[in-house]
Amino acid sequence: MTPRTPLRAPAGENRLLRFPVLTDLDGSELAIHAHVITGTADGPTLTLLSGVHGNEWFSHAVLRAMLADTDPATLRGTLVLVPAANPYALRTATRYSNDIQQVGFVNMNKAILRDTESITGRTGQVLVEQIVKRSTHLLDFHPGPWGTTWGVVLYDATGPLSAASRELAVAFGMPYIQGEDAAVVFPNSVFDAATAAGVPAIGVEVGGLGFGARSEDDWLARNVEGVRRVMAHLGMLDEPVPPRPVTDVEVAWDLRPRHGGMLIPEIGVDRLLTPTTEGELLGRLLSPVELTVIEEYRTPGDGILLSVPRNHPVHPYNFGFVIGRPRRSTP
Repeated sequence: MTPRTPLRAPAGENRLLRFPVLTDLDGSELAIHAHVITGTADGPTLTLLSGVHGNEWFSHAVLRAMLADTDPATLRGTLVLVPAANPYALRTATRYSNDIQQVGFVNMNKAILRDTESITGRTGQVLVEQIVKRSTHLLDFHPGPWGTTWGVVLYDATGPLSAASRELAVAFGMPYIQGEDAAVVFPNSVFDAATAAGVPAIGVEVGGLGFGARSEDDWLARNVEGVRRVMAHLGMLDEPVPPRPVTDVEVAWDLRPRHGGMLIPEIGVDRLLTPTTEGELLGRLLSPVELTVIEEYRTPGDGILLSVPRNHPVHPYNFGFVIGRPRRSTP
């Protein structure tokens, strides 16, 4: 493995670094920005990525809180905060980047290792070369977009870094973690790039948008606490990391609308991470013009609600209800 070039500020300081990507047609320059906080003692380089998908901006608040609350004087190593990993998607608050008519819409999290001909692909290359490869550990935030919330932490359960990645997932402190064969489920993703660079990584899918201040403040607090638990686990902070019970889960059913319409849940956001039983009515889909029920969503079997939506308009195959169950076997 090529020796890792440190990504750091002067000891005890916080610097905003800028990594140019390209110049656009209007003369503006596309760049990735990273807040780099380096402590007064040596330690790991932990990177937090927000905004690989431009519509998942809930985690922006997590990075703002970490920037405000991290004191370089009490930090070992370096904390790197990337608030807009995919600035071209954030500019329109959309999941994918619109790479104009030559390419179309591109999902950065499926293009990082293979795409060299789009704005998104080039941005991903700079992200990998300048930030991912210069980190020792990585947290990639993917909260729910508007109308959807999640409550699970993902890790690669089969690759060469699976043990170290699972340790990060357990340290984060959420009750459910989800191990996947990342090379199969998330090809050409940040996970893939991190694994290739020898960087243990987890995907933090905790929180969402459009659920009101009470719920969103609670998810923000959970995320900030989780990051600090990971930092303490890595020896970056002198804080206790009391063990918490963790269950490995797998997705049993992903109930998505097969048509467009108005998604009307029968359950509230308070049901996130709670049990559901076979046959429970979770929600309905109404025709947007006839105002009649065109789909019902019932739990196919006993499980745990890993994702819950609020009432909102949906396109076909947008997110709906995700039901997990304790993992039966290693992926």
